[in-house]
Amino acid sequence: MDRFAVCEFTTMDTTFEQDLELARRYGLRGIGICEAKLPAGEDERSLELFRASGLVATSTLAAVLSPLPTVPAGLYADLTDPDERVAAMCASLDRLAPFGPDTIVFSTGAEVGYSRDDAMRIAIDGIRTVARHAAGLGLTISIEPVRDVGFNASFLRTMRETLDFMDAVGEPNVLLCYDVYHLWDDPEALGLVPGNAHRIGSVQVNDWHEPPRARGDRLIPGDGVIDLARIIGTLEDAGYTGWYDLEIFSDDGRWGTPVPDSVWAMDPDDVYRRSIDGFAAAWRNGTSGKDA
Repeated sequence: MDRFAVCEFTTMDTTFEQDLELARRYGLRGIGICEAKLPAGEDERSLELFRASGLVATSTLAAVLSPLPTVPAGLYADLTDPDERVAAMCASLDRLAPFGPDTIVFSTGAEVGYSRDDAMRIAIDGIRTVARHAAGLGLTISIEPVRDVGFNASFLRTMRETLDFMDAVGEPNVLLCYDVYHLWDDPEALGLVPGNAHRIGSVQVNDWHEPPRARGDRLIPGDGVIDLARIIGTLEDAGYTGWYDLEIFSDDGRWGTPVPDSVWAMDPDDVYRRSIDGFAAAWRNGTSGKDA
């Protein structure tokens, strides 16, 4: 499982230190750091713990996700002014850079309250500013298209829209975050992968409950309807060599609509065991047993 990692939001109630220990216990090489889980005022200690763990920082999430607000704010900082949000995103890059993240994932934010043209202009200008700041730190950023299932974090819904947005930003260190939850039923996505694998900076894995019961209703790989094996096979055949990060939001009541099999309510060890098994099965079926 050399290229499988777990985003810290998947085990919502564990600490940063506990997440490092979980990843090591289950033989993972990487971890998806979430800035929201780094204890305030303890960055030096967090960095020491991280370095001692021997893990790699994979798809990393900043405290502010986007130039435009998300609706609702959810797990991210509740700032409304785009200039303040972009400044906070750049500050997050400074804070996260010492961890050496493989990429930092952002989105556009929602266009609520803006015309489409204004939202596009603000997002392009904001992401370009963030990308240039990231380049100065030797970092890449990855832009994620996001479907609206009660959490509106982007006006980009498809892979093609996201690639066009990246072209408009025009910075070489801007890549695409391929989250299977948002793209599994995008009719063009898999067809676009072969010509754009070099532009994919991150893949996030999970599964889909049909129909969704809440805005946080992602499942462990293999428990839903996504053909993850086909997606993995397409990515690998196209030359993708990056990380696969497990990212699950699964409401246990804190978002208002608990699902009966909430991943957030599970024992973290069970989440790791089942997720590793589910991903490994999809990997075997998609790659004819090639090492993960």
